Amino acid sequence: MAYRTERSQALFLDAQKYLAGGVGSGTRAPSSGWVPSPVYVERGQGSHLWDTDENEYVDYLMGGGPLILGHRPQPVIDRVCQTLQERGSMFSLAHDLEIEASRKICECIPSIEKMRFDNSGTSAVQRAIRLARAFTGKTKVVRFEGHYHGWSDQIHWSNRPPLEAAGRRNAPRPIPNSNGIPEVLAETLVVLPWNDVDLLEKTLRAHKDEIACVITEPILGNTGGILPQPGYLQAMRAITAENDIVLIFDEVLTGFRVALGGAQALYGITPDLTTLAKAMAGGFPAAAVGGKAEIMDLIARGEVMYGGTYNSNPIVTSAVITTLEMLRQPGVYERMNSLGERLANGLVDRMRSAGFPACWTGVGAMFQPWFCEPEQMPGDYRAAVPILKSSPFPAFWKGLMSSGVLVQPRQDNLFLLSTAHTAADVEFTLAAAERALAAMR
Repeated sequence: MAYRTERSQALFLDAQKYLAGGVGSGTRAPSSGWVPSPVYVERGQGSHLWDTDENEYVDYLMGGGPLILGHRPQPVIDRVCQTLQERGSMFSLAHDLEIEASRKICECIPSIEKMRFDNSGTSAVQRAIRLARAFTGKTKVVRFEGHYHGWSDQIHWSNRPPLEAAGRRNAPRPIPNSNGIPEVLAETLVVLPWNDVDLLEKTLRAHKDEIACVITEPILGNTGGILPQPGYLQAMRAITAENDIVLIFDEVLTGFRVALGGAQALYGITPDLTTLAKAMAGGFPAAAVGGKAEIMDLIARGEVMYGGTYNSNPIVTSAVITTLEMLRQPGVYERMNSLGERLANGLVDRMRSAGFPACWTGVGAMFQPWFCEPEQMPGDYRAAVPILKSSPFPAFWKGLMSSGVLVQPRQDNLFLLSTAHTAADVEFTLAAAERALAAMR
């Protein structure tokens, strides 16, 4: 059946009468690459999704990361429905499910000695920064260009800054990512390029009396899955510890996706604080911040305010419990990462066979193919910009979509796998890629 978009385009026109921009989030809008209109979903099941135009896709968007078990994982749905029917949706009071869910998280991620739930990655990051400032008595936050830590005013800076405005590489200017963010907040930030140990060490030692924390994505998922250089995260851990600076790993995307213990388990790092969301609840809106007991006890003593009406409600905690039970089964990550690597290598092979330079980065469950040679693979956001400007990825995306493969539209986005994906999905995707690349050539 031919690829169609007529119904989605009609719905988008109607939506613009009531929704600002016609969508609930800017990441779903034409400005983010979804052209000629956003995809309007009818239903999802396992690794597949159907839209209102009756197009069927193998889905590698996976809800932007939360659907680690695929669409509508039956054990999670059953547990949540049972909780709703037998107990209710929320109490704004304590209950045993939050204890069980937090215990499972602490068992999976040893650096988290104590934790609290939240409702989004953005709010979890805000809490972590507040805790770091309270613990150290210092104010400034070090963040890196190209990383995304949510949309709050204090940290939504230099995510994808225009390089002509961002200043010199060894002294970047903080650039707000939206109008309406007070410029005065730039004084609380130190922005650096990623993967530069020497500049990081020089900056932290020079400003150790001002810097409360360093926050980083341990794998740069928001710029196409760029990996840390060997030893970089280990050096970051050592330098922050030596200078009494809190190290925050933002594992909203990588947590429970790249490994059961997150990226920190892959690289053998123990951060002081970790933020989590997305994959931890198998498609339900849960988040958390956790870490060293001596930092988290600031909450217990009432020195740091941490409230939230919807925090750790029975719906999301029952989803967390069941999701982690499923992810802790033997072989889950080995199979998912192996399947993802097979897909990534297959895409690169076909890109090269079609005459395009190609490589990939990330890990199997979270990767991105790049239209560049391996030696050109960027190590930070600034190095990625010229590749992003010249990449034919939008044409590749269009070809994949028309053949029934749903991926994020930008070169600096990601292919996300789930436990529901199969070898047959991979073969279907590689055949679709061949057709898309042939049309591009």
